[in-house]
Amino acid sequence: MSKFVLSGLFVFAMILLIACDGKKKDQPAAIQVSDEWEVLFDGTGVEKWRGKNLMDFPDSGWVVEDGLLFLTARGGDIVTREKYGDFELVFEFNLTEKANSGVKYFVDTIINPEKDWIQINGPEYQIIDDYNHPEIKDDPNGLSSTASAYLLYAPENKQLKPVGEWNTGRIFAKDGVVEHWLNGVKVVEYVRGSDDFERRKAETKFKDDRNYGIVESGHILLTDHHDLVYFRNIKIKRL
Repeated sequence: MSKFVLSGLFVFAMILLIACDGKKKDQPAAIQVSDEWEVLFDGTGVEKWRGKNLMDFPDSGWVVEDGLLFLTARGGDIVTREKYGDFELVFEFNLTEKANSGVKYFVDTIINPEKDWIQINGPEYQIIDDYNHPEIKDDPNGLSSTASAYLLYAPENKQLKPVGEWNTGRIFAKDGVVEHWLNGVKVVEYVRGSDDFERRKAETKFKDDRNYGIVESGHILLTDHHDLVYFRNIKIKRL
């Protein structure tokens, strides 16, 4: 083989190496850990889910139709039957006008001794119509906007597709670090239980909720905010 051919092959190999390395840098490290995806919703069954306060899936409210999961009436929050520690969660959502919803994670029993109550809760990847919701449209990148860690961390560099178009959300949780992604861009990163996390939490309605966001593992939850938001292609990977 001539030295010119060898030289060409070497240059081609270097280009491939640089390209692959660039792709790795654009992806969260968690992607490299495991290829074991668990499908939570594939457009048909809901056997992976139950009502938040039920043993089974709600009899009414939540509907599976045309490969989509959505609310048509009050059905209550739904949670995964299993709990997850470190994970990568991927889901697609499509908003309707002024709709509000959310995906919560590390959801478990939370005690509030100040108010003497026990509830099931966890941090939330907010999903809301930033463009038209009356409480959000004037602050479309704030602490309550889409892809925020609700009331705790506002998203940055966000590009939300409008009503009627599909968006892709991702949540990564590994070794205490949580990332929110929207349409391929990381928009939030924080450390659970850090001084910064606790300071921010102390300024919210969750200030007296013990273990909020810092449980070792918890359920994934889809909220019922009485609004129509479509979900599809929900899957999770344990890390």
